[in-house]
Amino acid sequence: MKDRITSAKIDPATGRALPSGVEYRGKGQYRARKRIAGGERIHQTFSSAKLARRWLDTTSAKLELGQFQDTRPLERQTVHELVDRYVREEMQTRDNDRKGHIPAILQDDIAQLALVDLTPTAVRGFRDRLAEKYSGATVVKRLNLLAAICQHAIAEWDVPFAKNPAAATAVKRPAGADKKRNRRLVGDEYERLLEAIAKSPWPDDLAFVRFAIEQGTRREEALTLRWRDVDFDRHALSFGKTKTMHRAVERGPEIRPLTPGAARLLQTLQTQRVSARPDDPVFDVGSKNAFSVRFGRMTKKAGLRDLTFHDLRHEATSRLARIYTNPLELRRVTGHKDIKSLDRYYQPHPEDLAAMALAYEAINGPGKK
Repeated sequence: MKDRITSAKIDPATGRALPSGVEYRGKGQYRARKRIAGGERIHQTFSSAKLARRWLDTTSAKLELGQFQDTRPLERQTVHELVDRYVREEMQTRDNDRKGHIPAILQDDIAQLALVDLTPTAVRGFRDRLAEKYSGATVVKRLNLLAAICQHAIAEWDVPFAKNPAAATAVKRPAGADKKRNRRLVGDEYERLLEAIAKSPWPDDLAFVRFAIEQGTRREEALTLRWRDVDFDRHALSFGKTKTMHRAVERGPEIRPLTPGAARLLQTLQTQRVSARPDDPVFDVGSKNAFSVRFGRMTKKAGLRDLTFHDLRHEATSRLARIYTNPLELRRVTGHKDIKSLDRYYQPHPEDLAAMALAYEAINGPGKK
């Protein structure tokens, strides 16, 4: 004789028996429970018995195929808590320009979401809210930062995101925001720049700018350079803390070739020093913010429009490309993490490329390949 179905096993909405594993909790509340590995039970509540049963069937199939992921940790943690942890553990050991974008994430509604609700749809809403106030480039930086945090959580903290919800493949970035900057020095701008910087009250400002053009370093890299990091015998520079090598303790310092022009400049600077102890900074230009303010003022006085210090890295990369024609070798000098990054900084003048073609024909003859 079959067991009698009690009222507790009847769906009041349909009058039919509830599926095994589904419990009626009240109007529009059907809780489905499933036992997983280790004897633990997981549960979710749905608006109908049909949806609850579908979840049970899907979960059972995933368990059988070994594809099931327990998402309960995503329910217990918010986006705010995840970002806070990233800041504490990954941003305190290095100077990172991305710190300035953290408040925009924490102050947005997205920060209050549980990680289980951090979906591509939620991230698109975050993107659209940002787009109302900020430029496309700023929106991209903040989306990429959120994506980097999620990816780190997946790789290092075993946070069970099925996929990165903020990845560019899941959330489209604003069109045209990634347009690469191509500002270079043209005409007599190089001479005008050096003439203006030479009037700075900080004597090392001129050497600092010239070094940036000769070696192609980032501003922070040059600021942290010590005399112990300069090896004139090996023609090498040692960078223990860079944008691409921020885990220097684990991987060791990044070694780059010292270009001849930069070597001559540093040797001259060293001979002018009363003392050049190993731990002394190579350049005495004050803080990076103070230098940036001076640089901006001096370039404006020189009539150089829309020129930033970082543009000098474009200038240096394009100049060094004439010497290091192999892009892999050039990347070792400039410190770009890959060829794609290098391409953003290589901005040759059209007339230079035309001159290269003419020189080739002069040697090999017209039409030769």
